[in-house]
Amino acid sequence: MYDKRLIRCRQIRKTYILRYIIGIMRRLAIYIGFMLCCTLSVGAQTVSFTDLSVTDSGSVVLRWTYSNGTALFRNCKLERLNSQTGIYDTMAVINDINTRQYTDTAANALSDSVIYRIRLTSDNPLSYTDSVTLDSAATVLPTVVNVLNRSEYAYVSWNRPYYSSGGQYTVYRKMPNSGWSAVGTTAVERYQDTIRHSICSDTIFYKVEYGDMSRSSLSSQAGAWFTDPNPTTPCTLDVVTVDTATQNIILSWQRSPDPDIMGYFICQGTPCMALDTVWGQNTTSYICTARSSDTVNAFRIYAFDSCFSASALTNPYNNVVLNMKGKHCTRDLLFSWNEYINMPGGVGRYTLLLRYDNGRYNAVANEPSSARDLRFTIPAGVRRVYALLRISNVGNTKYAFSNISEFDMMTVDTADFIYTLGASVSADGSAMELTFYTDTHFVANGYTVYRRVDMGLFQNYGSIAYTGNPILKLTDSNVDVQAHNYSYFLSVWDECGLIEKKSNRVRQIVATLGKDGDANTLSWTPYDGAGTFLDYSVLKKTDIDTSWEVICVTSTCSIQDFTDPYGNVMYRVEAAYTNPNDNSYCVARSQTVEYHGSPSVWVPNVFTPSRDNNNRFLPKMRAVKSEGYSLRIYNRYGLMVFFSEDVNEPWNGYYKGKLVPTGCYVYMIQYVGEDGFTNVKKGSLTVLK
Repeated sequence: MYDKRLIRCRQIRKTYILRYIIGIMRRLAIYIGFMLCCTLSVGAQTVSFTDLSVTDSGSVVLRWTYSNGTALFRNCKLERLNSQTGIYDTMAVINDINTRQYTDTAANALSDSVIYRIRLTSDNPLSYTDSVTLDSAATVLPTVVNVLNRSEYAYVSWNRPYYSSGGQYTVYRKMPNSGWSAVGTTAVERYQDTIRHSICSDTIFYKVEYGDMSRSSLSSQAGAWFTDPNPTTPCTLDVVTVDTATQNIILSWQRSPDPDIMGYFICQGTPCMALDTVWGQNTTSYICTARSSDTVNAFRIYAFDSCFSASALTNPYNNVVLNMKGKHCTRDLLFSWNEYINMPGGVGRYTLLLRYDNGRYNAVANEPSSARDLRFTIPAGVRRVYALLRISNVGNTKYAFSNISEFDMMTVDTADFIYTLGASVSADGSAMELTFYTDTHFVANGYTVYRRVDMGLFQNYGSIAYTGNPILKLTDSNVDVQAHNYSYFLSVWDECGLIEKKSNRVRQIVATLGKDGDANTLSWTPYDGAGTFLDYSVLKKTDIDTSWEVICVTSTCSIQDFTDPYGNVMYRVEAAYTNPNDNSYCVARSQTVEYHGSPSVWVPNVFTPSRDNNNRFLPKMRAVKSEGYSLRIYNRYGLMVFFSEDVNEPWNGYYKGKLVPTGCYVYMIQYVGEDGFTNVKKGSLTVLK
């Protein structure tokens, strides 16, 4: 009985436990069902590209979006197709769902279409495993073809950016020297563009933009070379004339008939050298300030279009230059001019117009097209003549003018300049050396040299013949530069011998020596020639020197020099200047001035005539004249054993062919100093053997 109850209780307890477990399972099933229903209502998470844009450098900007929430996001990978292996390479792993843009700087989207794939990894709410979704896209790479190898049509084609259709393409074009502009739209991957501009030897670029409800894409740019096959029509020459007010050359022409002319290029000479560029289709004249109307210039012109395609050069045409010259010191004037080339319709005649002083221009002669010169006599009383030549074509429908030529009837041809460069004392002090600089374009009958001594009057000293050399030289030997100073100038007469043109006056540099204690003060007159002065050099030489020594270079006109007061010193000054003819270095010298120190005599007291050294007896003297000198030597008995009046003659110790005995001798020297005073010096000397 007991056992039955125990068994019954156990059965009841198992039943309750089973019911409890079943209840828990029911509640868990309900929860799982609820969660499953929630998940099914949300759907799977996906990713898709929204934009692929190529930058100017070839990088690609990728943009994407996610759908069906963000709670299940784990990461996404960006991959690029490797064209060598055919396998996608991972570029980046994006762990932040808010990051939805990436720039691929390693792409080369300017030359290839780049294929990308984006892989999204998310949680699978049903199996608690990874869920992977993909999307692919490609960059747009356009290709441009010049259809007819001309400038009318361009064919643009490209690849599809996404593997779905339904979008629209917009084609953009960039012309030379302009920005991008939309030229058309299409639903297919090709477009033919009609170019309505003249393009000459330049590149036109295109790019394509794709767009639909959810996606967009911007391609790289591509271009093709276009050219204008049509030759540019030349312009037609009109006239070359000279503005009578400004004397500037003026060119005129008839415009080129082409509708796309951009301007005209002007050149001059043979070969034709670039002169200037004139812009504007309807510009048909040019003021030439770079060339003188006093010189004949040959001009040519060509037109160029908007593509800078040039026409052929026109034939040359030139300005007319009128020259006027007096003839043989009379009132006859000779007019001459050059031929006008390529006058439209041909030259009909040349008309000479003259204006006297302040009057008006009047036609004085009409010359045929073959004329090149004309002689005309100017009325008496007219001082200044202005001349102008008018050129008329056949039929008098075109006119041109020459430059204005001017002539003063009161003057004739003469030298434009004449200069005296320098007056220099010769190195030995015996002459004056003169240098002149003259205008050689004027063939003179000769030049006259004028000279003045000290402060006297200038007098005609001599003449120099015309040589064609601009540098003339003259040596004046009839001078005493120690006693006097000299001034010079040069003159030349005009071709009629009426007006004398004179050069500047030049005087020699005069040096003066003064004394301030033991210091010599040297001063001099400045260089006043027409050359460009550089500096002064002061030279010095003593009575025992063999050459001159430069002791000072200065720009002033005085110096002080400390000198041995017992010696003789010579000074001179040299002015350095440059010759304006060739910029060569020149020198103008002063005379030599001397300082005479107090006379001094030094006498040795012993000499040895029988030995190699010290075997002569000769006093040394300074500031002593050679005239009035004598040397006498006596033995102890009063017998004179040597006598000489030559300051340079020594005693060798001999008397009447025999060497004198050893012993003491007496000398007596008589001399005249540079100061003019006579002096006597006595003493004894010893002769040793």
